[in-house]
Amino acid sequence: MRIEHRPELITTRLRSPDPRVREAAARAVTGAVWPPEAERELASALVAAAVEEADQDALAAQLDALPCVEPALDDHELDRLIPLRTDSPGLARLLARAARLHLCGPAEPLGEATRVIVRTLGGTPHIGLGLRTPGGAWVRLERIEFVGREIDWLCQGMTARLTLSGPRARDLADGDTLDADPGSRAHTAGLRSPDPRVRRLAADEASDWPDSWQPEVGRYLCGALAMAAVREQDHDALEAQLHALLALARYLEEPAFAVVRTLDRGALPEVLREYLDDLLEEDRPDAVR
Repeated sequence: MRIEHRPELITTRLRSPDPRVREAAARAVTGAVWPPEAERELASALVAAAVEEADQDALAAQLDALPCVEPALDDHELDRLIPLRTDSPGLARLLARAARLHLCGPAEPLGEATRVIVRTLGGTPHIGLGLRTPGGAWVRLERIEFVGREIDWLCQGMTARLTLSGPRARDLADGDTLDADPGSRAHTAGLRSPDPRVRRLAADEASDWPDSWQPEVGRYLCGALAMAAVREQDHDALEAQLHALLALARYLEEPAFAVVRTLDRGALPEVLREYLDDLLEEDRPDAVR
């Protein structure tokens, strides 16, 4: 079943009484790159559908579609997804990426580790998760203690004692916030900034560590970069966006290529035409990525 790629039609079909229509509507979300206003509409509709879904194939399609609009998901919607009992690794990764913790006291040394008291502001932090400090360092979540017992993960609103590893964990202070993976949200906001310098920096940072992205995040960032590129008026920012797309070429798939192909090659400076030609080379069916 084919669903036309219009946000208002997809949201209507997500409420259909026919589970096959709901499944097809969710899969249509993955077939395009969406502007910000459409992302917000689709994110809300997908969450509303998923929390009510009884059909396993339709639910799987809805959960698979969520990373395509991930930066548009708000904390309340993420919290609604937590009670879903599914075997979806994609949902587990999405909720872990959204994990955000607020320190409720000073850090305490514990041998080579560090112990802190935190309140969960969002997502589902779990043992083994990497967390970014306000200074940009990374620490690892080694242990969670909640009301006197050890547990594997937390959900929003819970307060617990954590054991963290990493040399910069001891620099944490009361009131600091730890984020699991602010990447796609932060870079997307930067790519949509009115300041071309911010857009350029966001593109550069998105491609600094191309091997670090989970595949669904890499695919989303390629879509966001492609959407930014076709709207870009600043040549320096556009060069950064096209360069980032090349650096993330392993994640490039048809929805992002469809957007890239709308760029007017003749209107670009020569150096940017070379970037575009290299990208379209990646678009060939026999390209190796």
